[in-house]
Amino acid sequence: MKLLKERKITMYLSNYWSLYSEFIYTFQHLRYRNIPICLMTNFYQQIDDKLNRLMEQDNFSSHLSNAKIKDMHQIQPFFEHHLQPLKKPLEKKQAGKILINLDYIRIPGNKLVQYFSLDKTIILSRSRLSHYLGFPNAYLGKFTSDTKNTSQELINRAQAIFSQYTHHPAFSNSFFMNTFIQRIPIIVDTLEAVFKLYEQTPCSGVLVGTTEDVVSRALAIIGSMKGIPSICLQHGILMGEEAFIPVFSSHIAVYGDYEKRWYIKRGMEEKRIAGIGHPRYDAIFEHPSGNKTDYLKKYNLNPTKKTIVIATGPHIDELKFNDMMNRLLKNDQYQFLIKPHPWELAKNKIALYLKLTQKNPSVQVINDKKANILDLICHADAVITSLSTTALESCLLNKPVFVYYFLQSNRYYDYFDRLEQHMQSDPAKLVQMISLYFNNQKIRNAYTNIKKSFLQDSYKPRNASKELIEFLYQLTNVKMN
Repeated sequence: MKLLKERKITMYLSNYWSLYSEFIYTFQHLRYRNIPICLMTNFYQQIDDKLNRLMEQDNFSSHLSNAKIKDMHQIQPFFEHHLQPLKKPLEKKQAGKILINLDYIRIPGNKLVQYFSLDKTIILSRSRLSHYLGFPNAYLGKFTSDTKNTSQELINRAQAIFSQYTHHPAFSNSFFMNTFIQRIPIIVDTLEAVFKLYEQTPCSGVLVGTTEDVVSRALAIIGSMKGIPSICLQHGILMGEEAFIPVFSSHIAVYGDYEKRWYIKRGMEEKRIAGIGHPRYDAIFEHPSGNKTDYLKKYNLNPTKKTIVIATGPHIDELKFNDMMNRLLKNDQYQFLIKPHPWELAKNKIALYLKLTQKNPSVQVINDKKANILDLICHADAVITSLSTTALESCLLNKPVFVYYFLQSNRYYDYFDRLEQHMQSDPAKLVQMISLYFNNQKIRNAYTNIKKSFLQDSYKPRNASKELIEFLYQLTNVKMN
């Protein structure tokens, strides 16, 4: 792990950006309404396991002839080079509405109602209903039209380009080719629909939860062509850079200073970054703690023992996880609530955790998909978690957090390095740290300072909803009541 930490970018990621830039360079003239189609696809989803393995090899870049991104700081500027010719200067159009794409936005409904004006906001959703929570609702399907002939022409041209690269590691990969080809009609349909949406709906600003999906990306890019400011909220901790950069919106709203540094290192202009947090976390500061007696009764917990919530995640090393649990279970003063990751519950991949309950009455698995992780954390004595937002949420709830780095991945994630010895890749060291915490006041005091420093760098807003409204006003002059 130490060697991985010392590397600024892994071989896979270095090759990923080289390949991505070559893809954009090669297909940049394949356009619809002047927008390069290659900018509209979620690129990392075109990479299968076979290509992934090739990209982990040192000599992969020797098979590329037009790779333009050679270093981390070149990432965003490379994409800006292709986006800038499309853009108009941003305008403050007070007469228009703030358009919110409901997909992936993750703003709680009560916060939308509390902070956004019904007459100055329009929701874009998959629903055909006329309203959502009292807001006017636009259904994108209403703006679609027949683009089959155009799409077929673009497909033919794309296939012709691919045919010139029969020995290219990616452009001759059937999965890579087919995924891009199959997306062209979806991309064209979406672009046409968003153009018509803007033509029929005066907008002053746009709010999206990500630009990974084609609709949000189209809203941001076409918005920039019309001088409409857009804000992309941060949709999770920065655990996979392919999902967070390039940036297609005019601005991004991030959690804290860590993210600002992260984006700046990748060539993003600081003036486009606002550390305002996310409205979804406002609930943490308002979350009712409830009654601990009821909590203990609900989960049949022993009030004399330490309750530890364990949040899991996909792609962890199962041997290490079992090792950690076996060591923890040696202490009969601990009792455990294991909360599987939503992905694991959806895929029914929880056998590892259920097996632990068979021989250990002190272990429970919370497999109710509706269970609120905040409810579990609020009365826990400690939280043990994989690399996830649960660690951040637990810190915000003022709980001691211990992070197990058992993730099997092709790169190192440094987000929780700032928790120092409270993150471990060695199960024995992590369990020892937990024991020391519960038995040593000096260790507890030291942890309090570490956590305080971590939060200062990671998440300072106490009312992200209010800060978002103020940021929107700065960009659009649209004032919410």
